[in-house]
Amino acid sequence: MARRQLEAAELPERSLAALVLLRNRPASNVDWLHQRLGITQSGAVRLVDRLVALGLVRREKPPGRKEVALHVTASGEAQLEQGLKARSLAIGALVESLPTADQAKLAALISKALAGGSRERGEADVACRLCNWDACKPVCPVDASVVTESAD
Repeated sequence: MARRQLEAAELPERSLAALVLLRNRPASNVDWLHQRLGITQSGAVRLVDRLVALGLVRREKPPGRKEVALHVTASGEAQLEQGLKARSLAIGALVESLPTADQAKLAALISKALAGGSRERGEADVACRLCNWDACKPVCPVDASVVTESAD
């Protein structure tokens, strides 16, 4: 990941990853998030605290539930789009020297590699924590590799 592009978008990589994951799995909790980001529970709490303080994420306590659900705010969506655009520009800069046909071949090979093997849902979320999930529709190659849903 080209960190300079993300820094220009004023969104640290881990914050972008948290926003991507929370947007695509709304109402997730801190425990779920820390597992996907590979950070400690306390590190995830501090990250969420920062995102809440910036107005990018909001906490919500659903009635009858112990965990606090996390949701991306409208401001978070805007920052997320800016971060994903920076990511896309960084990737584009890496492949722009390739002819269009080679870019298509590369994309097909990457898709094939990502779809290979088998993963649990949590492993797939980790693999996709910086992806623009909308770009993988209708079928995400990583989703296609999910054989079991995680209990979390």
